[in-house]
Amino acid sequence: MANVIKQKRGTTNPTTSDLVVGELALNTTDGGVFTKTDGGSLIEVGLTDTVYNLTGTALDPANGAVQYKTLASNTTFTDSFTAGEAMILHIDDGSAYTVTWPSVTWTGGSAPTLATSGYTVVVLWKFLSTLYGAHVGDVA
Repeated sequence: MANVIKQKRGTTNPTTSDLVVGELALNTTDGGVFTKTDGGSLIEVGLTDTVYNLTGTALDPANGAVQYKTLASNTTFTDSFTAGEAMILHIDDGSAYTVTWPSVTWTGGSAPTLATSGYTVVVLWKFLSTLYGAHVGDVA
């Protein structure tokens, strides 16, 4: 008879106190696989993400790696990143509204000008305590 090896598992995501460094755990509700790093952080392994409709103004990678925002008024975003997090943001309707960004160090030196149609795509990431941004381009 073959041996069956089962990973640590539960119906919710584990916490850092649930795992030792390098140990794997499985969330049996949504299939997420997690491990604890040498630095003590909990990460999801092989993350497959859905696209998140950002309805508020908090730029928060916890909502998903790919997000989109359709502007309905002038918008002031806030920074909810922690070091090491990143996200891709698609912004729609730059023709009628403006965006005020939190403190972002932009590649190229300045925030992007929003496209007048389609999406303006930016990548945002936090390294140490600095939020960085890059204008990837515009898509129709």
